[in-house]
Amino acid sequence: MQKEEEKVSCKICGRMTPPEYVEKHHLVPKSRKGKETILVCRNCGSQVHMLFSNKEMERMYNNLDAILADERIQKWIKWIRNRPNDFRVCMKTKKRRR
Repeated sequence: MQKEEEKVSCKICGRMTPPEYVEKHHLVPKSRKGKETILVCRNCGSQVHMLFSNKEMERMYNNLDAILADERIQKWIKWIRNRPNDFRVCMKTKKRRR
């Protein structure tokens, strides 16, 4: 079992996460010249990208307070906080018909 000090607190859900489940999330996507990052668990990073387009992240959700204020993220946080710290969500998405 890992020591608590080895774990990192996710900036979105606040859970103490093992280092192998932590990633740097660009507040403004790299494709839009973003440089500032925050440490988040993989689950929260994936959820942010599922909820918001790169354009939305650049224009409206370009800081942690704006992300946390979104009602969909609040609902996500409430759900994910009841899961174990090393819990991994499968983020499969439906393929769009062309």
